[in-house]
Amino acid sequence: MNRRHWAGTAAALAVVTLTIAGCTSSGGGGTGEPAGDPVAGGTLTWGVPAEPSAGGVDPMVGSAIAAEVIYSMAYDTLLTRDDDNKIEPALATEYEQVDELTWVFQLRDDVTFADGSPFDADDVVYSFETRKDGGTNATYLSLMESVEATGDHEVTFHFSAPDGTFLDAVSARQTFLIVSEEGYGNATEEERQTTTFGTGAFQVTEWNQGVSVTLEKNEDYWGDEPYLDEIVFELYPDENTLLAAVQQGSVQAASFIDGSLAKQAEQSGFTLGDAAFRQNLAIYVNPESGPLADVNVRRAISLAMDRQAIVDTALLGNAGISFVPPAGDPGATDATTLPYHERDVDEAKRLLEEAGQPNPEITLSYMGDVAAAHHPAYEMMQQQLAEAGITLNLKSTPLAEIAPIFTTGESWTDLVAIPGSPRASAAYYLEPVLLEGGVYNHWDGNADADKARELLTAAKSAATPEEYTDLITQLATEAADQALEFVPAAVPVYFEVWDSNKLHDYDNDAFYSRSALDHAWLSQ
Repeated sequence: MNRRHWAGTAAALAVVTLTIAGCTSSGGGGTGEPAGDPVAGGTLTWGVPAEPSAGGVDPMVGSAIAAEVIYSMAYDTLLTRDDDNKIEPALATEYEQVDELTWVFQLRDDVTFADGSPFDADDVVYSFETRKDGGTNATYLSLMESVEATGDHEVTFHFSAPDGTFLDAVSARQTFLIVSEEGYGNATEEERQTTTFGTGAFQVTEWNQGVSVTLEKNEDYWGDEPYLDEIVFELYPDENTLLAAVQQGSVQAASFIDGSLAKQAEQSGFTLGDAAFRQNLAIYVNPESGPLADVNVRRAISLAMDRQAIVDTALLGNAGISFVPPAGDPGATDATTLPYHERDVDEAKRLLEEAGQPNPEITLSYMGDVAAAHHPAYEMMQQQLAEAGITLNLKSTPLAEIAPIFTTGESWTDLVAIPGSPRASAAYYLEPVLLEGGVYNHWDGNADADKARELLTAAKSAATPEEYTDLITQLATEAADQALEFVPAAVPVYFEVWDSNKLHDYDNDAFYSRSALDHAWLSQ
């Protein structure tokens, strides 16, 4: 049984009771011999290309994908979703939307945090208030007026306006993770960033920076006891070295950013999991000064890009043409239908002349020490833009220097490339760009973003799913028309491979949470 996957039903503006029912694991696939009965114990060694950066594994501060993968294993949410995007219970067993502005959640009464403190409504209140007061996802709670404990295991959320994305938010595995008020609340900043204080099946007990992150089985886990004793994520910044570790059998599983290397791992006998294009190679704009302050320059950049060539050549076909949200998201708009997305170099040149800037010079900063498989996309962009007369200076920047942009909202010059994480709902991809307090928001006071901001606000308050979908399509169109962000392509977050002759009952999930490790096991 997968303890994070339960059957349930949902209905808007009605009492919704989620009936918990077990579901059977599909197994890890591959061509290994039948594994037999599960065996408890053992250490799983998993090779990864990156470790948590600024904010560490603190779910209130960290936002790097390497961190999200880890703390989604250590912390739980009120609700969750299966691979078919169906809402299921987690720390909450039932919920009710009593009116357009009020949600009530009933909580499990048999849960203990890994620090030994009992889980109750006060922990939920503390977690959401901490986020609203400046946590990573504070912008997602802009409509939340208050949250209160209305019983030992009941919480009530009050909103200033209808929030059409709230149910998505509380069921996203990386968005609103619940922390222990006692353990997390009394921990130092360093402790929060290097250990975990959650209810999940595994907890971070050691982080040897530059080497590995170790998670141990949570003896107080509220679900079925995990089989694995320990999971060690070993760091391999050079993915070719990681491939060698796979081929030598030094690791039982691995995550690759480079799809071509993952396919080589598959040829070596590892199982290659399915991967969707859930990660935008997002390029954020600072239009406060310089050429990018002119919308026609931004439109010219979009027109100068040949996105299909970037997908086919720079990313070796391991990508999809995308905008916001990414191509693999259920709420994505077909990027090929959006304004300024079909390459037209002549029109790009005309717009630059109209702007009085026929040969603008622009800087694009990107993370030079990680995600090397993405770098050819930026290099091809540089070549394509040059054909329209645009000089794109590429600035290779260490992740440690770029991280403060997406953790605390530090500014940047011109353009910065920061691959985005999958979000709970389509509106969330542009929230950090458009809403007050968003870490990528340099559009305050800029009329070019006014209509997009209005559409985003309207979408968040949509009364029906149909209205929400229509507004999201309008938002994507407006954002592309004003060139508020650039997306050369969307890629899988990670390509996961594992040795199915050693790691059993594992399969990757659509949310890259590795939730199946809760019940996977190793041959001994």
